[in-house]
Amino acid sequence: MSEKDSLRPIYVGHRKFLGALDLVVSFYTQKCQFNCSFCNLPLQSYDGKINAEQINAQIDWVFTSNFEKLQTFQQLSIGNEGSILDNIRFPFESLEYLLNKTFEMPSLKVISFETRPEYIKKEKFEQVRKLVPNMKLDVTIGFETQDNHLRQVILNKTISQKLFESKIALLGELGVSLTSYIMIKPSPTMTESEGVAEAIATIEYLKKLSIKYNVNVTAYLNATYAAKGTPLASALVANSYIPPRIQNVAEILLKTENLGIPIYAGLWSEGNEVIGGNYEAHEDYDANLRKAIKKCNQQGNLEPLHAHFSPHNYATAN
Repeated sequence: MSEKDSLRPIYVGHRKFLGALDLVVSFYTQKCQFNCSFCNLPLQSYDGKINAEQINAQIDWVFTSNFEKLQTFQQLSIGNEGSILDNIRFPFESLEYLLNKTFEMPSLKVISFETRPEYIKKEKFEQVRKLVPNMKLDVTIGFETQDNHLRQVILNKTISQKLFESKIALLGELGVSLTSYIMIKPSPTMTESEGVAEAIATIEYLKKLSIKYNVNVTAYLNATYAAKGTPLASALVANSYIPPRIQNVAEILLKTENLGIPIYAGLWSEGNEVIGGNYEAHEDYDANLRKAIKKCNQQGNLEPLHAHFSPHNYATAN
């Protein structure tokens, strides 16, 4: 077996995403060139260039290894620990190859592209639309927070509000939906209540954008964890950062339910957290609450939370 044939994606998994069976793939490509302060995921990628032939071999492997379930997937979520729409790291010929392979997925309705906003171009989506004319298209962006200081200085995202909103306007023009990552308590100086309030403010901001630009928006709420080798991990060791609680996740879900924005709660730290670096480290960690939230993720509604827990369970600790 040659080296190019032995390459495998970083991650391949199945999940129930708000009611849809989702095939999630993160391809092994040249690492992301951006340096977001909280993220160590690019360490799993490659310093050098991965060519289209090598990426296409990964695509073949995904479809071969999931052959028996291909007909059941309703959503395909693709990324590469960076930007799947970056032609340098994921050549368009590979994206075209992948999109042509989706015709082997008869139940597929949604394709979601994880990307930085810089790579959202009208011409590219016009090309994509020609390849998969009957698909609902979505982009997943790590906007994280509506607070400019948190996003630009603390997280070093280098995604301005102006750029983000210009791309949302373009998505509205193209008829493409948005999924936006939101971090709970992304700063080491935030209290629990401040982290909850900021996440809610970000969801409210996304709601306003969805109305203004006529874009369907889904919020992907992430319980921030301290990833190895990041400033958050250093702050955790120095005892100035405490990860958000699982109760914070539930509180945000309940307090934003009236906005009518679908929310998926990310509860996985991908094995990258330092010891004590996620919500499970808290003495009041509630495994049953996590199970209820996972059911909400699968069903696409908050009935499991309403059915099993009373409002006092969600009180924020300061």
